Amino acid sequence: MIAFVLGILMATLAYVAEMNDWNGLPEYLTVGFAGYVLIISAAAYYLTAILYEWSRETETWQGEL
Repeated sequence: MIAFVLGILMATLAYVAEMNDWNGLPEYLTVGFAGYVLIISAAAYYLTAILYEWSRETETWQGEL
């Protein structure tokens, strides 16, 4: 969750930097890209954890039959 929120903040900073034409734009775009990577990684981790939990539930169903 921390990586997701941090990624959103980093991507927002890059967006604001681009809209306001701040100096050092390539550095802000790099920070924004890293933010997007954090967002995608956090979402992938969360979805993988959900799939893992769902797969464990089906094992208990198979054991009850």
